[in-house]
Amino acid sequence: MKLRIGIDVGGTFTDVTAFDEDTATLAAVRKYVSNPSQPAAVMEEITRDLAAEFGADSVSLILHGSTAALNTMLEGKGARAGLITTRGFRDVYEIGRQWRGDEVFNIFAPAPKMLLTRDRIHEARERLDYTGGVIQPLNADDIVSATRKLIADGAEAVAVCFLFAYANPAHEKAAAKIIRDIAPDLYVSLSHEVNPEWREYERTASTVANAYIGPPVSRYLHEIEELSLRRFPRSRALMMKSDGGAASARMLARTPIETVMSGPVAGVIGGRHLGDITGIENIITFDTGGTSSDMAVLPGQPLFKSEVWVARHPLRTHTVDIETIGAGGSSIAAVDLGVLKVGPQSAGADPGPACYNRGGNEPTLTDALVLLGHLNPAALLEGAMPISSAKAHEAVVSRVAQPLGLTPVAAAWGILTVLATNVIMAMRTITIERGYDPREFTLVPFGGMGPTIAGRIIAELGIGRILIPRDPGTFSAFGMLVTDVHQTRSVTRITRLDEANPAELEKIFAEMEEAGLADLMQEKFARERLKTLRNAGMRYRGQSYEVSVPVAALRTAADIAGLSKRFHEAHRRRYGHMAESEAIEIVNFQVTAVGQIPKPQFSKREISDRAQPPAPQEMRTTFFNPAEASQIPVFRRSVLMPGTVIDGPAVIEEKTSTTVLYPGQRAAIDGYLNIEIASGR
Repeated sequence: MKLRIGIDVGGTFTDVTAFDEDTATLAAVRKYVSNPSQPAAVMEEITRDLAAEFGADSVSLILHGSTAALNTMLEGKGARAGLITTRGFRDVYEIGRQWRGDEVFNIFAPAPKMLLTRDRIHEARERLDYTGGVIQPLNADDIVSATRKLIADGAEAVAVCFLFAYANPAHEKAAAKIIRDIAPDLYVSLSHEVNPEWREYERTASTVANAYIGPPVSRYLHEIEELSLRRFPRSRALMMKSDGGAASARMLARTPIETVMSGPVAGVIGGRHLGDITGIENIITFDTGGTSSDMAVLPGQPLFKSEVWVARHPLRTHTVDIETIGAGGSSIAAVDLGVLKVGPQSAGADPGPACYNRGGNEPTLTDALVLLGHLNPAALLEGAMPISSAKAHEAVVSRVAQPLGLTPVAAAWGILTVLATNVIMAMRTITIERGYDPREFTLVPFGGMGPTIAGRIIAELGIGRILIPRDPGTFSAFGMLVTDVHQTRSVTRITRLDEANPAELEKIFAEMEEAGLADLMQEKFARERLKTLRNAGMRYRGQSYEVSVPVAALRTAADIAGLSKRFHEAHRRRYGHMAESEAIEIVNFQVTAVGQIPKPQFSKREISDRAQPPAPQEMRTTFFNPAEASQIPVFRRSVLMPGTVIDGPAVIEEKTSTTVLYPGQRAAIDGYLNIEIASGR
């Protein structure tokens, strides 16, 4: 066997998918209960089980997605860090920006979070101009003094962010050498490696965040790599990145900030792969697990953004554009001043929903769905997880039904409705508010809870089709199996397009491509499996922010004109208007070097016109409104063949998830064993 393993570490469950490259079949699909306090312990258990079942020489590649970096930020458990910056700019990190976002009218709005105190910010005499020219050479004594003060203060990491270092990193490199000579064990985060782009505050904040998470996340990455190689000596271990690619621990050692969205992106990449296989271009991925719901719009290829906020802290890093809300199976329902709220607080995996019977007594979405009959009232995971419907009933009644004066079913329906409304509002934000019509998209739900609640939300958005992949509860782990290795480089060079020389622009991109490809060659990729993708951050002259535009070869004036046209179109699509008479600038040049990994291939089965639904395994009392119970059929997904059609209302159960068909919905099994659901008959 030659196995490729995808492992997605979530807040409640850790999902595993093993693909046999020799037979092009899935060799294993499993779920493990996560241990947020000791994530490596779960990996130890998973690799031990796989080695015992398939052998130490069976695994060639392990792709791993984790919330290690994200949780370090959210939980405030990073390293004690310091900052060395250009003299006169000590307070850039604390001053930040005046923009308050959604809190614009709140005079008590909290300021962005700082990950270090002002006494750990030190200045160095040095100065570059905006082109990278040296105005004042670096004073080495200042670096020595600052380093020794930080060591005495117990610092484990230091961020170095000098003015205009993105244009010339020489001073930062020299400072790093001095620091490492004095303190080889001190983690060093350099702004020209973390975010070599302009905007001083965001670059400083990102470099500090990288230093803050650097020691714990780097240790975690190397621990996972060492564990993988110990169990599977012939394997290679890669970590998912926020941009939808993967990288080795060596590639991520200096920039672990690139993994902050490692967990959610794999499902988006898997959704794009599923769309390519089935011929569907416009997709909305909807990943709902135990703790959160992650949504992404794919009008063809995934959309990207260059900044995310985590725990009130800005991070400048290239990431797939994903909207995340605290809405999942373990989201806690509570009554606050007579109002029912669901999430973002979560019961997690321990103790979990009340029905898990592990000591939890807070009602969750899972408990509500058990009461409504949407989930099996006796056991989940094909019987591997017995549950207590009595505990679910008790929690919903005591914490929601009685305080609101509702029946248990009405309270459960209210929990589902509130959570579904939260999801619908988030989906409106990423579709309608950005100029995309959700009626033109297919919803791809996955995660343990995605297929269960998808049918409840599509009517409000006008989405007419749902496509549920095989093993949806572990689909993010599958998404890791269809990703590639990415190495992204960017640089700020403000260039007016109508005055640009195509050869000079081409040279900038070519140099970045050469450096990126060289990095991947060190990862032992054959040259024929490498490619590069170019993008430019562009704006109308005088604007504050850029729009990312794909770039082809730039050799002639016609190529420049084509780039200009693509920018106008991208601006209109993003903001609803364009100004063709205005001058255009390129602000940031970006190149992604891609090491292509062969994708799993699945054969398409023949669809029979005579396929009939099998006899249901049971009839279950289920509620699709709080006032009326229905007896509906429950089917096992494993026995549904291509061409099978099932009319709702009905429930389709499988090991990793449950699909709920609402009245008026029809499900059909396609040639790849996906469930395609359409509204109406």
